[in-house]
Amino acid sequence: MNVLMVDDEYLELEQLTQLIYKRYPNWNVFSAEDGAEAISIASTHLIHLALLDIHLSGESGLDLADKLQILSKGIKFVIITAYQDFEYAKRAIKLNAIDYIVKPIIQKELYEVLDSLGKKSRTSAVTPLLEKGMKFVQNNYTKNIHLQDVAEYIHVSANYLSKKFNDELHASFNDYLAQLRINQAKSLMIEHPEYSLQYISDAVGYSSQNYFTNSFKKYEQMTPTQFKREKIGF
Repeated sequence: MNVLMVDDEYLELEQLTQLIYKRYPNWNVFSAEDGAEAISIASTHLIHLALLDIHLSGESGLDLADKLQILSKGIKFVIITAYQDFEYAKRAIKLNAIDYIVKPIIQKELYEVLDSLGKKSRTSAVTPLLEKGMKFVQNNYTKNIHLQDVAEYIHVSANYLSKKFNDELHASFNDYLAQLRINQAKSLMIEHPEYSLQYISDAVGYSSQNYFTNSFKKYEQMTPTQFKREKIGF
């Protein structure tokens, strides 16, 4: 389970991290203090659950949730706020938030939410070997890399690594790499709508804009141009 926490108060992030690891030590917990950092994390990791503070510096946590839904399909949200506000609650419901927690966070309340999600989740922990391979891909996706390159880096056969991707991530290496590149492309389009598609294509590791467009359409069921127009209104 990959969990992303976003709060502009460092002590709040520390508290949440400790509480989550105490209950679920095998979960991967990422933290961000603003929307830009959160989007950067979601661009290279499939986030299953996001705990978002509504009042962030720069933008609302609810606005950030809209962007995270674009980057991580099926993501679940828990909205956290110091204010009991009906309008916030209504919008959180529209975002399919699984719960709405008011600060100060009560441990029992948080665990009830996490336990409910934990029982429903079938996400297994990724082994250290595959995690190392994934890190290599995350650091080199802008280059012309292949399964064999990753296998050599972590000192296993390509066939063995391919099986690890399918068994643990339920996706092929090529699917993982493509989705990573596409998520990064979506992040660039969200944060920098003025960037050309050619620039974005080059920046995320595609050999041509046409290849990028075809790959994007395969995984997103729309072209990059349609994505910019329909999702971010540009």
